[in-house]
Amino acid sequence: MLLAPIYTQPIGPPVHHHLKLRDQSTSPALPCLSNPAPLFLLCFILDQVVLKKTARVVRALAMVAITVPCTIDQIPLVKCPKVANAAVPTVDMSAPGAEAAVAEACRGVGFFRATNHGAPAALAEALESRAAAFFALPHREKLEHASARPFGYGSKSIGSNGDVGWLEYLLLAVGSSSVQASSLRAALEEYTVAVREVGGRVLELMAEGLGLEDRGALRRMVVDAAGSDEMVRVNHYPACPLASGVTGFGEHTDPQIISVLRSNRTGGLQIMLRDGRWVPVAPDPDSLFVNVGDSLQVLTNGRFRSVKHRVVAPEAGKQARLSVIYFGGPAATQRIAPLPELLRDGEQSLYREFTWGEYKNAAYKTRLGDHRLGPFELPAANAEHHCSSSSKAVQPTPPHVARVH
Repeated sequence: MLLAPIYTQPIGPPVHHHLKLRDQSTSPALPCLSNPAPLFLLCFILDQVVLKKTARVVRALAMVAITVPCTIDQIPLVKCPKVANAAVPTVDMSAPGAEAAVAEACRGVGFFRATNHGAPAALAEALESRAAAFFALPHREKLEHASARPFGYGSKSIGSNGDVGWLEYLLLAVGSSSVQASSLRAALEEYTVAVREVGGRVLELMAEGLGLEDRGALRRMVVDAAGSDEMVRVNHYPACPLASGVTGFGEHTDPQIISVLRSNRTGGLQIMLRDGRWVPVAPDPDSLFVNVGDSLQVLTNGRFRSVKHRVVAPEAGKQARLSVIYFGGPAATQRIAPLPELLRDGEQSLYREFTWGEYKNAAYKTRLGDHRLGPFELPAANAEHHCSSSSKAVQPTPPHVARVH
């Protein structure tokens, strides 16, 4: 997710009042009729067909409350390979040995599905229902209910550097009151409290999996830190009636320490594997999906890798996708550098030190797909040693602990 101001721009195709059915230069000529009545009847029938098709497009876009014509000309299309859903690592957070499973998933993919996470399903379902009702409001009303800047409601534009997608969204700071709709605000607050605690427990498991003596070392940077930079984003991807493979949210990594995602039953999320292949992730409303962020990659000196991901908008006729993401970032003054306890046996840092505020400001100036960590990387003179020492740190998962599926 790119941390940037919100620009609201309704999405949808232009609705033309005069539609040409075919290119007249290639259409066969209509037969000459001595009685013009059948021709009039044929034209009437064709007009009705055009009107019905146009009405279907308008109805499909009603959920995003189109107020001015706008095309998808600037939204890129995604080539979606015909592959099965990815075998996403799955971690049972209630099982013995969950810390080893979390560490293995973060080393291998940088992404995993968390089950038995403890966040009540009723809270997620209530938020999904109220968020869907909010996005069904007319565009003007959505702006009135959540118009605060830089947080609030936005559509199509993602940041200020030219990234666009077929979506609308709410971007909110944890603890803020940017949303005026009381029922939605209450549902967001209750859900955020629960998923924030899940994020804290995940950070503790990560610390244990890394072998840190202080299991709270990562948690204290986010959940227990004064002034931590935590946000919640609610993304709504309406079905796109114009084309398939339309980008909903472009490929990117999350800059924070971790992010925790939950979606409805509509797919569209894809992750990039280490070999460069894009694979779809099957939706699972009962689970939460955890992303390793750029900052965590630096804190672990590359042991955990942030995962590049993207979303493809639903095709015409499919249910809209709705996802809620909690982003766990530290305070602006938090120092981001490899944890000293991990720099053993002469291992050198792969990154220069920076603060979260510095990295966040740098992220404002980039495009979604840019390699944001690039300017902070040091010459990998010790990379070979680092890789070998990291591989030695990965221990086989005993049969009695939570396995990565």
